[in-house]
Amino acid sequence: MRILVYGTKKFEDYPTFMRGLVVAIEENLVIQDNRIEVLTAGPQKINAYTAEFINRSEGYFKQKKIKTKFLRIKYEDVLNNMEEYEIDYVVSFNSKGDPDRFFDSMLSKAEKLNIPASYYRF
Repeated sequence: MRILVYGTKKFEDYPTFMRGLVVAIEENLVIQDNRIEVLTAGPQKINAYTAEFINRSEGYFKQKKIKTKFLRIKYEDVLNNMEEYEIDYVVSFNSKGDPDRFFDSMLSKAEKLNIPASYYRF
């Protein structure tokens, strides 16, 4: 399974991030999956949250014989070439302080490609 996460610079709610990523994994992980790759497209805070999530959950996933990995990728690269990344799920984390984030080009692209997505705004 491959999940794309990204957000806004003002997003700082780590518990919401954790819940959002766990829900994405639980809803999309199938029994035969033996790997979870989380692609993070920034900004820096989201990248750090992703690294922390993978580090904290690594033991749990090892018990389940699931390999975990995260990769930093450029937002523009994945937006322009989303098809090539073989993404299974997209998660967007946004701050209420970002009022102009009601339209999201990454979620629109995912929708066009029939990739399930979640949008969190806290």
